[in-house]
Amino acid sequence: MALNKGIKAQLLPLCSHVYLREAKEKKEFPYVVFDTRPIGEYRAVVELDLWGVRGSEFALQKLADDIEEHLHGSVLSAPQYLANPLSNNDQKWVPDENKDILHINMSFDCIYHN
Repeated sequence: MALNKGIKAQLLPLCSHVYLREAKEKKEFPYVVFDTRPIGEYRAVVELDLWGVRGSEFALQKLADDIEEHLHGSVLSAPQYLANPLSNNDQKWVPDENKDILHINMSFDCIYHN
């Protein structure tokens, strides 16, 4: 989906480690994993998972805030699609079994036109 390329392009200036659906096995923190889930003919939810390590709570929260500020209300466009302003649905800390790992989940609504 071309929308995924546009979202990744928006995230890369904020975090140099951005992956679609699954992180590589050897990854550097912090990193972002994202995916888009269609919820209608021209609507999708963009899910982002931000990962960090214990001791970097403030840095990971700043990354989440920067992503929210950058994506909220942004318009993504390319020859194949136009995504109207993204709106932030949710942002929450998610407990991880490994207490050394930090995880923030975010989601955005997106209306797009092919």
